[in-house]
Amino acid sequence: MTTPFPLLRLPRLALIPVFMHMEPNEVIMFTLLSKRAKNLSKCLRKLSASSIDLVVENDSHYLAALFIYRQELPFNTSIFPVAETISHKNVGLSVSEWIERVQNVTNCKSLKRVDLRGPPRLYMCDAHSSLNNISELYIHPGCPESFVEKALRILSPVTNEINMWSIPFENREEFRTFLKTNLDYLSIYNCASEIPKFEFSMDDVLIANPLKLDLIEGPSRVEDINQFFLNWLQNTCDSRMEHFSMNVRENVDEDNLLNELDAVPFLEERTFHYSKEIDFPFEAFSSGYDIKRIDGKKATITFGNSYPIRRIDFYIWP
Repeated sequence: MTTPFPLLRLPRLALIPVFMHMEPNEVIMFTLLSKRAKNLSKCLRKLSASSIDLVVENDSHYLAALFIYRQELPFNTSIFPVAETISHKNVGLSVSEWIERVQNVTNCKSLKRVDLRGPPRLYMCDAHSSLNNISELYIHPGCPESFVEKALRILSPVTNEINMWSIPFENREEFRTFLKTNLDYLSIYNCASEIPKFEFSMDDVLIANPLKLDLIEGPSRVEDINQFFLNWLQNTCDSRMEHFSMNVRENVDEDNLLNELDAVPFLEERTFHYSKEIDFPFEAFSSGYDIKRIDGKKATITFGNSYPIRRIDFYIWP
């Protein structure tokens, strides 16, 4: 029979070398045992994670903490990242308490990314309510729409970037309310499910407020895209959107798409800078078409080819 070692009974001077030889994931797992273990870990081993990601799957939840290490070599200093995975299984804490405990011991105040990968068996929305600063939210296919909608309602006010597979909202009014949120980046992979609750319209894009909006599988009718540009020329709504991009599978005739826009072609190197520092600091292009709105606002349309997909980018200059 193995006798448990009374680690917590050791004097602090004896505990220091023990904690210094522990791997970061061992320190984190130790701190989940109790409040006393958490306080002891904070005193004896200072961890500093560069980022923490939360992954929610069908029957598991885990955090991936990234640590950056510096190793002195004969000629230089090498920097290498190491990710430690911490599972929520059998820790005796609620999801919210578990996240808070890991953030506390790793000195990481916010989550870099939350990944929703499948219908969770554990009720996560209460945990979501405790999160107050998330850089990126990724919603993968397979999540129930009701769960996605609730997660978006809770997390979009505290998230900078959202990537989602499809539109989960019941009607256009709910979708437009979501589009008006002040995100830095919004990416929607599929704007029309097999049985859509409502038909996505390019007019929805006119009121979108993210700085960058990306439709990976957008509407494919050239007539609708042309009408969007015509409506933008006549519209003076005060949207934050600075860059709109979409992929189109239809064969795009540039003359038809630019019809009645009074577009002016150019061939020169240009760099578009966003008004706010985001993961996309700038965009560079060397050809396209300029258009001008009735209130003097200028925009540029560019085209890119990656058969069988045609990419259309719309940049709105400050």
